[in-house]
Order: sequence, then C-alpha cells, then structure tokens
Amino acid sequence: MNSEYGEQSNSALTSLKQRAQMPPTLMEQQPNVLYTMPMQTVGRLEEVLRRTLALQENIRTSMEELATKESLDSLATSEELLDWVNQVQELNQQTYRSMQQVLADVKEENRQAGKMRDEFMRKLSDMERQFQSDGEDILNTFRLWTPLTFIGAAAVSTVFTILMRILVR
Repeated sequence: MNSEYGEQSNSALTSLKQRAQMPPTLMEQQPNVLYTMPMQTVGRLEEVLRRTLALQENIRTSMEELATKESLDSLATSEELLDWVNQVQELNQQTYRSMQQVLADVKEENRQAGKMRDEFMRKLSDMERQFQSDGEDILNTFRLWTPLTFIGAAAVSTVFTILMRILVR
C-alpha cells in the first residue's frame, strides 16, 4: 500500500515537472499551488516526499521485526522481570504502610479533636450556668431593691416638694 502511494506521488510529480517545462494552455490550466512554485521548491518537496515514504517503510519493517518473539527475548530476562515485579511489590507495600500510618494519624487527630470539643463544650456549659446564676442573682437583687428604691425616691421627692413650697412662699 505504501509503495502504491509512492508510485502515485512520483507519477504526479513527474507529470507536474513536465507541465512546468511547457506552460499549460488556458484550457488545460487548473488552479494548483504547485504551478506557482519555482522548480527548485517542487524538487525539494519531491525529495521530502521520497524521504518520508522511505522513513515510513523503514518504520514498518522495524515494527515487523520487533513483533517477532525472538526479538523480544533480548529486551528483558526473567531475572530482570522478577526484580522489577519485586520492586513494584515493595513499592506497593511501602505505599500501603504509609496509607495505614496516615489513616492512624487522622484517627488520632479526630480523637484529640473530639476531646478538645468535649472540653470546650464542658467549659461553655459551665460558663452558661455561671452566667445564668449571675443573672438570677442580679435579678433577685433588683427585685429586692426595686421597692426600696421607689420608696426612697418617693420620700426624697416628697421632701423636695415640701422644701420647694416653703421656699416659694
């Protein structure tokens, strides 16, 4: 398939070169970017195309060689593969141990955070009880002193009223 593509491309380039040597008539002329290129550029494009086709062919044959079992034998010995598997297994075990340690640390942090939360809630409860107790004490004191305050205010206002009447007369 690649060789067919190469032959088609080569024949197209050959006909293009022949056309370039003698200009096409107005009837034969078709819009094509290659017509406007200098012959050196067309030659360079042809060379690039040939190199690309040769590279594709080289890659295809190399891939066929790599696909054979005999060529794969030399890539890795069984000892190298076993060593690689052991390294991967050791890495997995280290990762597992690290994850277990992280999980244990998270559990310990949660336990400590729970203790701190419980302590905070206990202190907050104590503060709430103290605040309620202080509020009740203040309210009781206010209740006790309210009547006395009104009686005292009434007595003082009575005295001032009497003094004001005496002074005004």
